[in-house]
Amino acid sequence: MTELRRAIHSVRKLRLGEESERADREFWAAMTPDERMNETWLLSLELWQLKGWDPNEPGLCRTVARVVRR
Repeated sequence: MTELRRAIHSVRKLRLGEESERADREFWAAMTPDERMNETWLLSLELWQLKGWDPNEPGLCRTVARVVRR
């Protein structure tokens, strides 16, 4: 299992509620769409690892079938 490591750029202590929600919105708004997508992907990989799932398993596997009408 690959270990994910990310740099922590800053730490802020916030009260739950409006203050933390505002900081969260500002954090995500400061990123480009590509950066947000990358962070979302990293969070997904971390969640899979925390659940003990293999993050290298291929996704969106589907059985292929075709219906032919007479």
